[in-house]
Amino acid sequence: MGASLASGGKLLGVVRDFRAVGPVEALRRLDLQGMADRPASEVFLAMLEFLCPPGGAIDEAISRQAMLEAIANLDRDVPTPFEELAPAQLSEFFLDFVALSIEGRVIADIGARGIALSPEVAAIERTHEQLHDFIQGCCRVHLSGLLTGLEALNGREVEQRSNEIYEAAFGLISEAGEEAR
Repeated sequence: MGASLASGGKLLGVVRDFRAVGPVEALRRLDLQGMADRPASEVFLAMLEFLCPPGGAIDEAISRQAMLEAIANLDRDVPTPFEELAPAQLSEFFLDFVALSIEGRVIADIGARGIALSPEVAAIERTHEQLHDFIQGCCRVHLSGLLTGLEALNGREVEQRSNEIYEAAFGLISEAGEEAR
């Protein structure tokens, strides 16, 4: 999960800057001044190359896809200007990215390791929904408390917790695959 962790670290830096120096200055530091009044999803899309540089490896693709999905989820209901994002919305965006990164890694590893799941599409969809809900729940339980003290947040803690969630999620899917046989 190296690429996702690196992207998560960059995203965490943006969130910290947003809270410490404000949205306008955070954007100026990324040479995106003038975008503070734009929808948050548009601003994060403009940051995509910085947050998740394109690359050829699967890890980079997983990270980039997770960021794109998190961006799509950000303004799902009502577009919010970047400068009006609440700290809770930024934390939610960060948690969503981490959860989607873990989910993407688990799904990629299912294919790479040849874990057999049910041949029924509906059963696979239910398993995917359960995986998604499990990872989202774990991220909220294990990481959301860390985000309250963002200034002191240690990247190692996020990495350790993310790896624990990944291992638990992969174990869950492996067990489901074994039961399907």
